[in-house]
Amino acid sequence: MDVQQVMTDYQTTYLALYRRNPSELSDLGNDWVLVNGARMTSKELAMLTTQLKRELDQQTAKRSVVQRLMKWFSTANA
Repeated sequence: MDVQQVMTDYQTTYLALYRRNPSELSDLGNDWVLVNGARMTSKELAMLTTQLKRELDQQTAKRSVVQRLMKWFSTANA
């Protein structure tokens, strides 16, 4: 995967998880990127993006459980 695609995936995932864009994201060349003040390779950024996607999936699952419980309680009291 090229650096621009890795950066786009990271930005999209970060935005979905934190509801804001990363404060800093730039291509330094030679497969290096700058992310929120940290310098890393695009491979490390791809691994970080995978971790963020896992967190996003967990957050989404928790929200889904809470929404189902709220719906169940609202129909049980009706």
